[in-house]
Amino acid sequence: MYRHQKSKTRNQRSRAAGLSLVELLVSLAITAMLLTATMVAIDASFQAYAAAAESASTQTATRMVINRLMTLVRTSTAHGPLLDDPTDNPPVVLLADGSTIESHYITLLNPQGDLIRIEYRDGTHLTTPNELWLVIDPFGGGAQQTQPILGGVTDATFYTHRRFDSDGVLVLERGSIDMTVVADDDATLALEGAELPPIRVIASTMPRKLD
Repeated sequence: MYRHQKSKTRNQRSRAAGLSLVELLVSLAITAMLLTATMVAIDASFQAYAAAAESASTQTATRMVINRLMTLVRTSTAHGPLLDDPTDNPPVVLLADGSTIESHYITLLNPQGDLIRIEYRDGTHLTTPNELWLVIDPFGGGAQQTQPILGGVTDATFYTHRRFDSDGVLVLERGSIDMTVVADDDATLALEGAELPPIRVIASTMPRKLD
């Protein structure tokens, strides 16, 4: 009799210590909500990291190209365009100040005598659009070298502020570029969920003194 009552009491305590079906469902629902919130937070963290990494990569590449371009302008011995050309595509325009040329390219003659052209190619060209290109015509002839140097360029405008030297020849007083760059499709990380804001870069420099 005593043994039966003791077993009965133990079974009642076991049932009291367990979870009912309703309690189990509530706990599962709470756990699911917590896991969902955790996953959303982790996903947002990955998205932010990917966006920051891609933005930093784009800025670094753009800065390197701009620095190289400004160095070329400073060390070159001749520059262009210094005259407007309405027949070019797009046209090379003389601005209202009468001394600044606006164009989609700039040409340079480096100390080795190579003719260098940096140009922006958009959808109107027959090559891959939205890129900054480098074209080199070596001194003394030889094969022309052509290659893209920066992708994701949605807009780029060159300004050549000209002046007359002591011999009455037009020379470059100051060269500038106004360029907008977005992350290139080839470099976009799969973790990114939204487009990155474009990066606008404006740079200007003067060549060494040309009399």
